[in-house]
Amino acid sequence: MRATDDLIAEYAECGASGSAVRGAGGVAVAVEEVLGRLEGGAGPAEASRSLGLDAVGVVAAIAADALGWEGELGPPLVRARGRRARLAEALDEARWAEVAPGSSRPARLSLCAGLLQIQDHWDASHEAAQEADDLGERDFASYWHAIAHRREPDPGNAGYWIRRVGRHALYPRLAAASRPLLRAYRRVEDAEALVAGGTWNASAFVAICGRARPDGELETLARRLQRLEMTMLLTSTARAVFACA
Repeated sequence: MRATDDLIAEYAECGASGSAVRGAGGVAVAVEEVLGRLEGGAGPAEASRSLGLDAVGVVAAIAADALGWEGELGPPLVRARGRRARLAEALDEARWAEVAPGSSRPARLSLCAGLLQIQDHWDASHEAAQEADDLGERDFASYWHAIAHRREPDPGNAGYWIRRVGRHALYPRLAAASRPLLRAYRRVEDAEALVAGGTWNASAFVAICGRARPDGELETLARRLQRLEMTMLLTSTARAVFACA
């Protein structure tokens, strides 16, 4: 993987014929076809082989389907019913072990927590994040766990997991990437508190999400920020898994 904070931008594209991920030799594979294989019972390894994709391309297809494209809103701030009910089985950690056997189980569980969360399989995501944390994963599981409770919504529990996250390496990059979105919403009170000191304030974001109301300016801002956060965190989580695959 090249140095990027956006798996979708790295692997996927959207055009007149729909969204696709680039496979072997640059051949485009429709995102809907990838998701269809996974919902039909294929695991990531089988989908990768049959469609001519690498495993990260499969992750990118799942991400593009859930998060949409730059400028879109992404998942709701509060958990919802996943629209792809049959996808959860394909996102089980044991299925990812087939394509990343050299990675650690806690790292794969963190990836599953992220993929399940963006696809709104909340309970399975929460379980994967908790198991990864129990096994000692310290880079990503706590962050996905915090996002899960923010979207539950349970701000107190989210705050606990944010404290477990500590000063995450992603925070400065996330703060820098969010500034264009914040500048577009100058009327939003205390939005700059999110990036004070050049780092992302996850606790302030929990508070903003809690104040957002459907179809309001604050909700639009919060959803776009959440999409950015999820995209960057998923990219970092996937990089940790597949660097050791």
